[in-house]
Amino acid sequence: MNNNNLHAKRSMQIKFMGAPHSPHILIFEPESNGHQMEHIRYLLNDIEAKVANVRVTLLTTSEAAEHPNCRRLIDDFRHFVTPVIAPPVTGGNRFYRLLGVFYEHQWRNAQSLARGIDDIGANGVDFVLIPHLECVGLLQLGPRPVVTRGRPWATIALSIRFHHRRRGIEGPFRWLDFLQAFFFYRIIRRRSLVCFGSVNPYLSSFVRDPKVAYCPEPSPVPARYGAEAARAAYGVRPDTCVVLVAGVIDRRKCLDVLYEGAARVIPELDLTVLVAGPQHTRHLAAAQSSEAARKLRKHGRLIEVNRFILSGVDIDPMSVADIVWVFYEPEFVNNSNVLVRSGLSRRPVIVRRRGVIGRQVEDHQIGVALSSDAPDVVAAALSKLARDPELRRTLGENGAKAFADNTPEVFSRPIVDAINRTTRVKNEITA
Repeated sequence: MNNNNLHAKRSMQIKFMGAPHSPHILIFEPESNGHQMEHIRYLLNDIEAKVANVRVTLLTTSEAAEHPNCRRLIDDFRHFVTPVIAPPVTGGNRFYRLLGVFYEHQWRNAQSLARGIDDIGANGVDFVLIPHLECVGLLQLGPRPVVTRGRPWATIALSIRFHHRRRGIEGPFRWLDFLQAFFFYRIIRRRSLVCFGSVNPYLSSFVRDPKVAYCPEPSPVPARYGAEAARAAYGVRPDTCVVLVAGVIDRRKCLDVLYEGAARVIPELDLTVLVAGPQHTRHLAAAQSSEAARKLRKHGRLIEVNRFILSGVDIDPMSVADIVWVFYEPEFVNNSNVLVRSGLSRRPVIVRRRGVIGRQVEDHQIGVALSSDAPDVVAAALSKLARDPELRRTLGENGAKAFADNTPEVFSRPIVDAINRTTRVKNEITA
C-alpha cells in the first residue's frame, strides 16, 4: 500500500460522504503497535455487526499504515474501512516540550487529527472515535474543543489515574494528575462528547456520570492445550512448578526481583521460571547476567523464549504456567492484559501491591499482592503458591470469575451503543 493510493482513497471518501442512511465514522489511530490494532479490530467487528450501512475512515500516519498490524487490519475490513493518511505535523510546541516529549507528541497528534478532519470535511463526518485517549491526551482535548471540530466523539482511556488516591489505590504522586482531573471534568461537560470509556474498572464507579463507561480490557478466551504437550513444546519438565513471565519483556516486568526470589528457593523447591516474549536487551542486561540468573540456569530452572509468541501459531504459554508473574515496577499503576489473560486461564498471579493491578488482585482474591520486592518476601510468596496446588486452584477460579466479562464484545459495547444513539438522532433529524 503506497501513500498515493491512500491519498486517492481519501479523495474518494470526501466525494461520497454524507448520506444520512450511511453513517460515516472517523477513527483516529496514529500508532500501530501493541494492543492498539487489536482494540480497533474488536471495535470494527462490533461496528460492522451493529451499525447499519456504516462507513469508516481510519485516519492514521504513513508509518503506521505500512506496519504489518495496520495493513492486516485494513485488508480484513477493506469492504467498509478506508485508510487515510493524516496531515503530518513537523513543527513543535515549546510549552508541551517543557512538560515532556510525550506531551509534545500528543500535541502533534492533536494537530494532525484536526487537520485530517478539515481535509475530509467535518460536515461529512458523523462521529469521531479516538480509541486510545493517550494518543491525543486530556491536555489537548480539554483546553481545545476544536480538535474534534465539533463532531460527536468518544474515546477510551487506558492510563487515566487522577482518581486513584481517592479510591484508595496506591501509586506515585504526580502534579499532572491535578491537570488531568481538571480537564477530564471539563470534557465530561462538553456536549460533543458522547462516551468516555475506560479500561480502568474503578473510574466509572468513582465519577458516576452516564457518559463514563467501563470498557473492560478485552481478551479472547484462551485456547486450552494439554499440559503435557504444552510443556514439551517449551522444553519444560512435566512435574516442575512453572512461574511464567509473559508479553514484551522489559524493565517494567522486574525480572531481577523474580530471579533473586526464585534463586532463594531452588534447588530445594522444584520451581522453574519461563520467560516467554521478546526481551529488551538493554533493559535486561543486568538481570540476565546476575548471580541469581546464573544459579537458575545452572540448575536448569530458567527457560527463555526470546521472541514474539504468536496467537494461533504457538501454544499459549499460559497452558504451561502454574503461577504468573505480573509484578511491575513501582511507577506502572495501570491495567495489564497479562493479568486478564492469567485470570481467564485460571492461573494465580504474584503482583506488586500498587495501582489498578494490585487493587484488582486484592478485591477479587486472584493471587498474592506484595508490599515489598525484598528477595525473601518474593521467595516466601513463590514457595507458598508452589507448595499449595489447592490454593492455586482456588485463586485461579476466582480469576476466571473476575474477568468473565472481559470479552471483545463487552469492551466495544459502550462505544458502539454511543455511535448508534448519535447516528440515529441525526437520521431522525434529516429524515
